Amino acid sequence: MAASPSGMIQATLNYFLDPKDGGTIDHYEGSVGEKRRKHAPFVVDIKDIRGREKDFTLDSHGFQLVKKEFTEQTFDDEDRIREQYYPEVADLVKRLTGATKVVPGQHVVRRQSWISAFEEEKNLPNDARSVGPSNARWVHCDLTFEGARERVKKLCPEYADKLHKYRWATINVWKPFDHPVTRDGLCFADPSSIRDDELRTINLYLPSRRDSAQQDSDKDGADGKHWNDVVQSWQCAPPATRDQHKWYYASEMRPDEVLLLKISDSKKGVADKSLHTSFTSEYDHGPERHSIEVRCRVIWEDQSSD
Repeated sequence: MAASPSGMIQATLNYFLDPKDGGTIDHYEGSVGEKRRKHAPFVVDIKDIRGREKDFTLDSHGFQLVKKEFTEQTFDDEDRIREQYYPEVADLVKRLTGATKVVPGQHVVRRQSWISAFEEEKNLPNDARSVGPSNARWVHCDLTFEGARERVKKLCPEYADKLHKYRWATINVWKPFDHPVTRDGLCFADPSSIRDDELRTINLYLPSRRDSAQQDSDKDGADGKHWNDVVQSWQCAPPATRDQHKWYYASEMRPDEVLLLKISDSKKGVADKSLHTSFTSEYDHGPERHSIEVRCRVIWEDQSSD
């Protein structure tokens, strides 16, 4: 998305809406109804980090923007993504964090905007499968701390009984491809500006998949059979004032740039997560955003969680 002349954008973000007001704590990922859930919209200030990218690191703010060219450019072949892109992502995370083990375990490729998917699905029932992954327009953190720990145990079983001993984290690696991001930008929050009592635990029901994110094994509905796995994620209650939650974005992110977002971290005294969401603004223009996101489980065998 284009830069604001002032370096700051005002935008409406979708926060958690209490169930008594029409919200819900049950979220069926990849369903048509996912886009029809009610939220609590709130106007916030979002600051551009351009010109001071080095001021923001994973451990200080829960996010970090770096330059990086990858071998894979088109992201249209699942095998090539795993065989070429995953190892390069793991190497990048190791280099930036000093971790001893990085396991990329899930990815999602987005080529469709939220609004175009919404329009295409308008005649479908809530429990139908979405036409495809699009950007998420609600403030969230993909997993709670406990949810993230269970996923690390599942993907790295050899460490299941050692997580009390080693530092571990979940880090998402997000980047655009094909062209810069000029609409539906991604913003991310400084975790120090969001209190724990503002977080709301959500039941996130996951669709059946062949082996990776958004690779559906069928097209049946959300009847409990085809959304047969559940984890807990976080959403967030609205702030009291527009500038209470400190939000940031990187204007016109390029395909040679990568954003790392922390989902969880067992280390005390560092930023442990960054809530995030896509957003729209008056500066949006150009083609639909194309992006890939890879979720990595990260372990430091030479560091403790204390």
